[in-house]
Amino acid sequence: MRMAELPEYIISVMARDRPGIIAGIGKAIYELGGNIEELSQTVVRGYFTIIVCATFPSPQPPLELVIKAIEETGAPGELHVMACLRHPSEPMSATPESYDRFILTVYGADQPGIIYRMASYLASRGINITDLYGRASGGGFTMVLELSVPPELDPRELKQDLEELGRSIGLSAHFQHENLFKATHDLRSLATPTL
Repeated sequence: MRMAELPEYIISVMARDRPGIIAGIGKAIYELGGNIEELSQTVVRGYFTIIVCATFPSPQPPLELVIKAIEETGAPGELHVMACLRHPSEPMSATPESYDRFILTVYGADQPGIIYRMASYLASRGINITDLYGRASGGGFTMVLELSVPPELDPRELKQDLEELGRSIGLSAHFQHENLFKATHDLRSLATPTL
């Protein structure tokens, strides 16, 4: 059986941040004969979180064994581990490939309900949030969202609606195609002198 046909173990780990957590997770998966196919990791307010996709050759270990092996790389009760199986027949994304990717940037004064109101509007239009970063600091709030947008929606109309929604709660909202966002970011990087 090819590795691509194997069930994928989707594993999430949360803990108080410290050096060596990723090394421990990698060691546990490696010693069980597994291969990490994809991962995403971040630290929020001193708490480490990661989600990992790993495959294991036949016979695949039980989920409980994988969870236990990862937990044992930390101190007792330190690592909070969850896992589930994803079968290769399951879709890789909640949205079809025909959907286009856009970037929404929101910033302004911090207040309760920003994420709720923006996410509710996006959900009402069938737009999926595929990545999100947000932080409140010094009374301000910044949020960057990667969006998967159905092709039947008019980007100009969405841009106007999102800007109006932002203004209604005292925020600036900028909506642009992923390619334009990347090109702008690249140009800004080129314009920044190297020290």
